[in-house]
Amino acid sequence: MNLKYLFFLLVLLGSSKLIAQKNFTLYGLNETAQAHYLNPAFKTKAKFYLSLPIAYQSFGVSNSGFKLNDLLQTRASDDSLVLNPNNALNKMAKLNFLTAEMHNELFAFGFNAKDNYFSFSLTNHLVSNFTYPSDLFRFAIEGNGKSLLGKRASLDGLGFNLNSYIEYAFGYNRKINSKLTLGGRLKLLSGIANVDTRKSRLGITTDPTTFDLTIDGAAQVNTSGIKPFYETNTATYNPFKSILNFKNFGMAVDLGATYQLNEKFAFSASLLDLGAIKWNTQNANFVSNDVNFKFEGVDLNQYLNDSTYSFVDAITDTLTKVFDGYQKSDSYISGLYTRFYVGSTYQMSKSFAFGATLYNEIIKKHYRPGLILSGNLKVNNWFAASVNYSAYARSFANIGLGFSIKGGPIQWYVISDNILAFMAPQGAKNAHLSTGFNILIGPNKDKEAKAKFE
Repeated sequence: MNLKYLFFLLVLLGSSKLIAQKNFTLYGLNETAQAHYLNPAFKTKAKFYLSLPIAYQSFGVSNSGFKLNDLLQTRASDDSLVLNPNNALNKMAKLNFLTAEMHNELFAFGFNAKDNYFSFSLTNHLVSNFTYPSDLFRFAIEGNGKSLLGKRASLDGLGFNLNSYIEYAFGYNRKINSKLTLGGRLKLLSGIANVDTRKSRLGITTDPTTFDLTIDGAAQVNTSGIKPFYETNTATYNPFKSILNFKNFGMAVDLGATYQLNEKFAFSASLLDLGAIKWNTQNANFVSNDVNFKFEGVDLNQYLNDSTYSFVDAITDTLTKVFDGYQKSDSYISGLYTRFYVGSTYQMSKSFAFGATLYNEIIKKHYRPGLILSGNLKVNNWFAASVNYSAYARSFANIGLGFSIKGGPIQWYVISDNILAFMAPQGAKNAHLSTGFNILIGPNKDKEAKAKFE
């Protein structure tokens, strides 16, 4: 394989292992410049900010199904680790999600002009999601002769989705009056690679008397930009050209608002990544015909008595009949993972506020919520911190912590939605880390906010 394709593949796969960026904690640090990625109505109080290349990096991973210590448990007799797959299986929902995201800011800036705020950012995004039903693990652990005997093992929803693209975002917000600020971001997208599982229906039913298998289902998977990894005749394709040529073109919008009810209560809301990408280059669409096949086994007597009979060929022929389909190279459209936040804060003092935020996301028509309770501290213009508790992805043990510190024009920030993942990774379903540097010039002093507490 050409080295550039190998490098490209390692970037995709390596990133997906690192990554789930929801950035609950950043939403509480709403004066950090990058917070406007979560709500376009947020803005830094500096007159001008600049984020240098690869300054802002965000990584994470989330598994709603089970934790590592659900699968690996300590044996009481000798403290050794043993596998307990049935315990992990009992922790799963009917349909589970392993999600991963990486966001690399390549360049960004923003500036205030009286009641207006303008911004621009160039960001690399990679979002992946593996959806797995619990019956997939049950079938692997028990086989088809125990709890699944006579029942349909449902593998419906099994699939993998990946979206890799470059985003050019133009942002604007405006203070409408003393209470209301509205903002938006228009995004132009250049697609790099995509895997989109459109249809995934598969069931295996075992007859309780004859043990014959009935297989039913259908599948459709669209891909773009991954042909060089499995076809040798695409050696001239350079995936990095798609960063600038917009052959896989998309658009999206972010919308946001903040409302200062009074000196104590404030509210915010945002809708993010409402858009899609049309994939045109290096496409491969895999479609299987509807399946309803009964497998009655292989004739072992023929295999034993006829040396020309191939057991492997018989199995291969059967699978070919079951999963018969076709491949196309049509253009297609895939949507982004749309998210929205609804939050409120109560200002207890000049420096400290309590916040509550409801996070919502939609992944392939599946709704997933999250709840965040936070305490946010701000000390003048040089230091801010946020600590929070969040419940997300069927996990109720997430403690987030983040801070930003400013010395001269340089602002440094470190943010995690679950610091427990670094202390005890075996007990975490979610892990996340964001960090970066900003150059801030000419802070605007909020005299009104200062005066109302004096």
